[in-house]
Amino acid sequence: MKPTAFIGNIPLVNYLPRRWRDRLAPHVNIYTRGDLERLFEGLPVKYIKRHIVFGAYDNIIAQHPAFGKFLRAFLQALEATPLRFFGLSHFWVVEKI
Repeated sequence: MKPTAFIGNIPLVNYLPRRWRDRLAPHVNIYTRGDLERLFEGLPVKYIKRHIVFGAYDNIIAQHPAFGKFLRAFLQALEATPLRFFGLSHFWVVEKI
């Protein structure tokens, strides 16, 4: 089976090294903090907020409501801890100056 034949999310794929992740999920653009910083490098901006967040896991909730809601609540609680670096998404507010 080719990697692109997978349907849905591949568990933990975003934690793999970039080379492997890009092979398993070529349709997804992934940006690290460094990638985003390079995008704004040299531009007249200031960072208002930079935060890492976990997903909402709507697909898991739809298939397994109790487990999905527990997972969402647990992981979103981690956003307020040092373990937030395991989050998968960046939420940035950047202001042009």
